Amino acid sequence: MNPSFTPVITLQIEALAYDRSLKNRRPVFAMRQTVNAAGSSWQTERSWSAVGPEMIALERAQRHASALHISTELPSLQEYAAADIADETSSSRSEVITRLSSGRTGGQVRERELNLPHPLVTLATLPLFIAENWNSLLRGEIIGTSYLVLKVQRAATVDVQWVPNDPRGAHVAVTPRNWLLRAIFGSTRLYTQGKQAIFLRQEGLLDPRDLKHGGRWKEYLGVLEFQTPWDLTSLCKKDACNELA
Repeated sequence: MNPSFTPVITLQIEALAYDRSLKNRRPVFAMRQTVNAAGSSWQTERSWSAVGPEMIALERAQRHASALHISTELPSLQEYAAADIADETSSSRSEVITRLSSGRTGGQVRERELNLPHPLVTLATLPLFIAENWNSLLRGEIIGTSYLVLKVQRAATVDVQWVPNDPRGAHVAVTPRNWLLRAIFGSTRLYTQGKQAIFLRQEGLLDPRDLKHGGRWKEYLGVLEFQTPWDLTSLCKKDACNELA
C-alpha cells in the first residue's frame, strides 16, 4: 500500500462467510476489510481466515488519482496475481495489465493485457463502487462494469442495478450479462438498510477461491454476513447518499 497516502476516512468491517452448499450452518471463513479514503483516492484491504490464525487469502486495491492497482495472494495455493490500470475513471475502453504466478505457471509470472469496455470492479472493490455511484443507482440507472477474475486473467461484463422492492429486502444486484455465467453463478446481491449505502449482508459469489483435486476450481457461493451494518455513506459523491433517501 502507498506509504504516503494520508486517509481522511477510515472504515473497518468484519464478517462471517457461509457456504450455501453445506447443510450444517457454520461459517467457512471470517473476513475483515479496511478502507482508507481521501477525496477520490482510496485503498482497501480484505483478509480471510478459517480455523486458526493462518491467513488464507489477502486482497488489496488502491486507487490514486485515476490509476488503480489490485492484488491477491493465496499462500496455500502459492498464487499471486495483480492488475494495473492507468485510468480507472475513463468511460471509454481501458487497457489493464494482469500478472499471475502460481503452480499452474510453474512459478513463472504470466502477463496478459485486457481491453475492458467498462469501469473495473472486483468483489473487494464492489461495495466502494456502489457507494460512489449511489445516486445513479437510486435513479434507476443500470451501470455496466467489468468484473475482473485475476485467477484466470479475464474479465466479465456485469450489470449493477438497485432493486428496491424485493420480498427479501432492498439490495443492489450484480448480474453477469453472459447467459452461461448467469446460469452458473446467478446474481451477487448486497442488501442495504433502506435507501442508504449501508450494507447488511452479501449473497452470491464469495472469495477466496479454492482448488479441488484434479486442478478444477471450487467456487464458494453463499452469504457474507457483516457483524454490524457497514456504513459507506461517507464514500458517496456529494449529496448522492441522501438526495433520494
